[in-house]
Amino acid sequence: MAQLPPQPDLTVPALLDRLAHLTGALRVTQDPPDRDGWIAANELLAPDTGALAAFIVCLADAGFGANRRAAAASLLLRHGWAAGPIIAAYLAERQTLRIHDFALRFSASTLVEGVWIRQADSLVSHDPSDSRAGVLASLLGFSEPVLESLRRWSGYSRHALWSMLTSSWMAQFSTIGKLLGDRESAVRVGRSLLVRHPELARALPETYLIASGDRSEVCQILKACCLQYKGFRRCFCPTCPVIQDRERFVKNREWVCRTN
Repeated sequence: MAQLPPQPDLTVPALLDRLAHLTGALRVTQDPPDRDGWIAANELLAPDTGALAAFIVCLADAGFGANRRAAAASLLLRHGWAAGPIIAAYLAERQTLRIHDFALRFSASTLVEGVWIRQADSLVSHDPSDSRAGVLASLLGFSEPVLESLRRWSGYSRHALWSMLTSSWMAQFSTIGKLLGDRESAVRVGRSLLVRHPELARALPETYLIASGDRSEVCQILKACCLQYKGFRRCFCPTCPVIQDRERFVKNREWVCRTN
């Protein structure tokens, strides 16, 4: 991806306004009119109680949380998607968005639909190396406390849980890069950023293109299983590392056709 010219320092509200077209269906807000139904950052560290415990029941009812490990994997796939504004700020504005306090809102179908940024700041660096270090630290600060809490609660390994986060992060690099007009370069940028951290480097998914007609999508093979198949749906994701490539590519092409 071509280097952007240095961008001016922006206030967080101004930055989020400039990024709104890149975060898609994810609602990013600093002042939501509906303040009920959000799960605060500190509540995300308490899976046995309160709002997060109730949401884990919803995951199980939807087929994503058959056991604690499956619930932890599903939660981190969703939490990784909530990092969209951090990734968009990096790709589009060369800004490091640091989120210090936040809350998440989930839809009735259990997908993450909103990020309430309660406290944040943004930095701009004219040195790409400094920018990469800052953005990586921002992603880790946003997600690692939740990962470690869920690791202790579920017993699923850090490697497996990092695999969920890096999958969602790489999907965001692909999606936002496409909106910016250079998807493949954005995926390369995302990988070069995340490999700077040893645990993330080991957990990064494989990525490849699948085409159907004039449409193509970036697909993944995860380094660990999300365990969705243990739910009542009994189905494997096309990203699953345990299925055969023949089955994977059929599922991939069906997905690409549906997105046309």
